[in-house]
Amino acid sequence: MFLLIYLKQVITFHSYKGGTGKTTLAANLAALLAKKGNNVCIVDIDVYAPSLHAYFGDIVHNKIKNTLNDYIVGACGVDDLLVEVTPIPQLSDKGSQSGKIIGCFSSSKREDILKIEGVKEDKNRMSMLKRFINFREELIEKNDIDYIIMDSSPGIRFWAINALALSDIVFLTLKMGDMDIGGTKMIANEILAQFKEQGNTKYYLLLNRIAGYCVPSLQIGESHSGHSESSYTTLTPVADDFVKKLTSETGIDVMTSIPCYCDIQFAQKEFLTVLVYPDHPFAQQIHHLKSLIEN
Repeated sequence: MFLLIYLKQVITFHSYKGGTGKTTLAANLAALLAKKGNNVCIVDIDVYAPSLHAYFGDIVHNKIKNTLNDYIVGACGVDDLLVEVTPIPQLSDKGSQSGKIIGCFSSSKREDILKIEGVKEDKNRMSMLKRFINFREELIEKNDIDYIIMDSSPGIRFWAINALALSDIVFLTLKMGDMDIGGTKMIANEILAQFKEQGNTKYYLLLNRIAGYCVPSLQIGESHSGHSESSYTTLTPVADDFVKKLTSETGIDVMTSIPCYCDIQFAQKEFLTVLVYPDHPFAQQIHHLKSLIEN
C-alpha cells in the first residue's frame, strides 16, 4: 500500500477538535510547495464541514463538478474528481518555474454527506473504504504528484482515522487549551500508538495559534511593505518544560509552534498568506515548516 513512499509524500493535518487552523496550514503549505516547483494535490477529507475550497476562490469553487463523496460511492473516477487549481496569481517566483496544484474537494450538501456517513451495512462501508484506499494509489500512479496534502475532519471519525492510516507524515495540530491537549493525548495514546506498531508513518505535534499579539493590524488588500517580523511580538512563548512534558505524555515530538496572528485569524475571507503577503511572519512560519519536512 505504501508505494514510492520516499518519492511521494502524503501529509495529513489532523486535530482532536475544530478551530486549530489545520486547514489554513494545509492550504498554505500546498501553495508554498507549488511555488517552489512541486506538483501538489490537496485533498479535503473534512467530509462533515468542508472549507478548503474557500482558500482558492470562487473560480475554483465553480469548477467543482464531482466531489470526494461521489468517488467514494463509485459515482466517478479519480480523473473526474480532480480540479485544476493553478494558475494562481503570485504563485510563480521571478525567474523560477512553479509547480501546480490540483484539488480534490468534499461536498457540503447534507445528502452527499449522508451517502458516505449514513451507511449501516458493513459490506457497503468496506467497499467505500476500499475505494478510499485505492484513491491514494491511483492518484500517485496516474498523476505527476510530488506531495499529497490531506486536510482531515477533526476527532476520531471513520474517514479521518483512515486518512491517518494512509499518510506518510501526520501533523496533529492543537492549540494550548486543556481540551485540545487532552484530546490530542487521547488520539496519540489510544489510536496512533497502534498505527506506530504496524506502519512507517511519522507523527508530529504542531502547536498553532499560541498566544501572541499582532502589531499592526493588516487588512486584505493593504500593502505589507514596511512591516517585518519585528512588528509582531509573541507574548507567551511555549516553555521548554511544557514541550518536553507534552512529548513525554504523547510519545510524539513537537515539530514547531506558530503564534496566533490576529490579522489572519479575524480576516473576513480566507486567503493564501504565503502568496498574498509573502513577507508576513506567518508565511515565514510555513517556510520553516516546509524546511522541516524536507529535512
